[in-house]
Amino acid sequence: MNNFRTRTLALPGALCLLLAAGCGPEVPTVNFSVILPMTGPAGIYGEEIANGIQLRHEQLMSGDEQLAYNVVIDVVDSEGDAQQAASLLETAFSTSLAAIGGATSDEALAMVPVADDADRVLVSPSASSPELSGASEYFYRLIPSAEIEASTMATHLRDGVSVQRLALVVEDSAFGNSLADSVEAVWGTELAGRVTFTPSSDQNAMVQEALGYEADGIYVAASGAALAEAIQALRLAGFEGRGKRLATSSSLMIQAVLEAAGPAANGVYFTAPVFDLESPDEPIASFIADYREKYTDPAAWTAYQEAVAEDERASTVLQGMDLGDSGLAAARAEAEAAAEELATVEDALNTPGYYAGLGYDSMGVLIAALTELEVINVPSDFLKGMRAIRELQGVTGTIQFRETGDVQKFTRIYEIVDGKPVDFEKYWDGIRQERMRELERLQQQIERMNRDQ
Repeated sequence: MNNFRTRTLALPGALCLLLAAGCGPEVPTVNFSVILPMTGPAGIYGEEIANGIQLRHEQLMSGDEQLAYNVVIDVVDSEGDAQQAASLLETAFSTSLAAIGGATSDEALAMVPVADDADRVLVSPSASSPELSGASEYFYRLIPSAEIEASTMATHLRDGVSVQRLALVVEDSAFGNSLADSVEAVWGTELAGRVTFTPSSDQNAMVQEALGYEADGIYVAASGAALAEAIQALRLAGFEGRGKRLATSSSLMIQAVLEAAGPAANGVYFTAPVFDLESPDEPIASFIADYREKYTDPAAWTAYQEAVAEDERASTVLQGMDLGDSGLAAARAEAEAAAEELATVEDALNTPGYYAGLGYDSMGVLIAALTELEVINVPSDFLKGMRAIRELQGVTGTIQFRETGDVQKFTRIYEIVDGKPVDFEKYWDGIRQERMRELERLQQQIERMNRDQ
């Protein structure tokens, strides 16, 4: 029995109605276009965003959710070219009700006028330029404005880790320049200096100019390979060690850039909303599990499942033994070996990153908007569904939009430790607490020694 509410889609010449004979009412088909840089310098972000979108769409079409629309997505490569992205969007809107696109600020700035002219919604997963705030009533974005990231980082550098002189190293792009401008605007004192670079720039000259400002803090406003290369170059030139703070934006929160930067990324600060891969809460727990299963090599996934089963078996055996059991030592060793094997194979899993989460939530937003609509007579009706979204639980946090189309999210400070991002406050609170416990243990040892004398 079909218990969906009846939906009506009346878009002449745009979308077809699918009818399952004998299985209930007509089910309208809704087309969404996805226009992302799948290749080119921004391709590492676009590919991960697309993975998240496709996973959310696959979950929807599995039939476990009640949505009285058949949803079709079409993923197109913009190649990172802003004008090409705008042209692709114009073509897409001949058949699509709404679109996800504008992964970069350059692309989003070019695509927004197209969405505005077509009266159709465009959702950007990751464009952060402040110029996009309120750019169109049809434009929404899932990542906070660069102004939010800049304010959070400037406060941390100035008040948290006592940076006195800050220099900017800026990739010459809409994203890099807007991010750097935002940092400069909220820094609260005069910058030590600003260096702009392009892919063809003399990297050594760029680094030497930056170091020439004798800053104790450098903020790199860049993304992708340019960000990784700038971090490496600054470290190799000697900008490291006590009192030298290196910082950037959420562009660092992607595995491909971290791997490209290598050990040079350790100690780098960056900003991002809360994204906790260890959270047992929904929807992030299911998102991580489903993503791993879908995008991990089948052999690695099978090895992981077998390791999980062995770890559970060995743990169960150990828990069922008492202290006097002659096989306790062997069981304990077996359980430890199983846990180590599980940790090893788990490292081989394709675990989602922040940008996959942004893609997943972008698709989730379009689905949520659809659930709010009984009738879609014209494309602009979809705007009513977007405006009805209230505190949607996403994997990148609770989603609520301002009138400007900006998502209402706050950013936190993260630090790269041993190649992985950690929450700065939680990490250092843990370090301080461990030091306090160590001091307490030492004090207790001294007191015992004094009593024994």
